[in-house]
Amino acid sequence: MAAGVLLLVATGLLYGYGQYQAYQLDQDMARAERLDAATATALAMAETAATAEARGLATATAVARMEATSAPATTAAAAPAIAPPTPVVPTTTPRPPTPTATPVPVVLRRVQAPAIGLDAPVVESRIVNGEWEVPKFVAGHLQGTSLPGAGGNIVLSGHVQSISSGNVFAHIDALKPGDEVVLKTNVGDARYVIEGKNIVPNDDMQVVQPTAREELTLITCTGNFNYLTRDFDKRWVVWGVRTP
Repeated sequence: MAAGVLLLVATGLLYGYGQYQAYQLDQDMARAERLDAATATALAMAETAATAEARGLATATAVARMEATSAPATTAAAAPAIAPPTPVVPTTTPRPPTPTATPVPVVLRRVQAPAIGLDAPVVESRIVNGEWEVPKFVAGHLQGTSLPGAGGNIVLSGHVQSISSGNVFAHIDALKPGDEVVLKTNVGDARYVIEGKNIVPNDDMQVVQPTAREELTLITCTGNFNYLTRDFDKRWVVWGVRTP
């Protein structure tokens, strides 16, 4: 009985810690979204200032040209014996510099699949010791794979079932052809339509390779769990294509 009580207590503590980590991640994502909004406002103000400066330069150039061409003529009697050189008036007005917008790097924020009730934050899944480290309680964008708008293969991974790591991708196997998946970014939404799904070995790297068109690939674990390697032997892979 004592062992059972200890097991229940340990499970409760592990679950509570997992929920605390999930709460911290939600707070971090909220702060990132507020930063995105502030950055977008600052960029818009900078572009407005650049446009106003360019217009002011054009106005000043036009005024200078009008003053040069409308200067009063000197009478012949008052002219000196040797006339000074005639000022050369530009025949064309210099074109003001065209303001250029500062490119904003695309950052993934959330992944949504209404058909299965998926709505989760997305963070970067970095390569550690030669493998992608799948983040807890959120979806991970595999480092080195593409981003919305860049074409190619955008790959997200997530845990299937774990008290300590979450189950963000537990139901991606229920997605069907025609279902929509939305990637929310700091510069807008990108929409994809599911085309197919498959089960592959856990070492199949073909599913993360670049593609000729822009695709979204979702990956999670399935199959048998190996306690020695602490990994499942299979992967669910679901893919879709960017909608027009």
